[in-house]
Amino acid sequence: MKNHLLTVLFCLTTGIACGQAAEIYRQTFSDPTNFDIMNSLSNKQPKTILISNVTDRWDYTVFWNGFVGGETQDQIDMETKTTRHESYNPAYLFRDAETLKAISTAERKSLRKRTLISRSEKISLKGANYHTVSSIKRMKGFCVSTTMPIFTSDERYASIKVWVYFGGHYQIDDAWYGAFGSVTIVYQKQANGKWRRFKKYDYLIL
Repeated sequence: MKNHLLTVLFCLTTGIACGQAAEIYRQTFSDPTNFDIMNSLSNKQPKTILISNVTDRWDYTVFWNGFVGGETQDQIDMETKTTRHESYNPAYLFRDAETLKAISTAERKSLRKRTLISRSEKISLKGANYHTVSSIKRMKGFCVSTTMPIFTSDERYASIKVWVYFGGHYQIDDAWYGAFGSVTIVYQKQANGKWRRFKKYDYLIL
């Protein structure tokens, strides 16, 4: 019950109906071209995408790298210890001129404020070529975990990030293993109300 209420709260704070979040999930996982990164390094993309049933929290530096108010002391301490080199970080969305033009500075700051309070949530997804699983620990082959979709205030753009793992995602002595790469997708709402993939960013971890 608690997880359900938190999920509803997150949908409300993004200013969008959960039905549209479900559509972003559907488009993301039903389109095999979103995961062609899995064909890298002599690997082959599986027919079925296995997804962790617990979402990842958004990295709050993705949309804006700077304090906007609302950061906890832990978040402030963490960010002052690390530097995000935006200009050449392969995972940074706004290296792309079209994305930078599409989403304003004010909106990027607003997105950061919302990602500061994002939580991990339980999800249940199922389609013809994808479904959630209860655990991706030490799983054979490819599996993924995903953030919840996050929407701009005007509901014109939606973003989602998917981490791709090979051989599961597990921890040994405070270190995490299994990461293969990530896929971040920005969707744009069309005049007819349908969503279209606007940009896709692949990050292969070598």
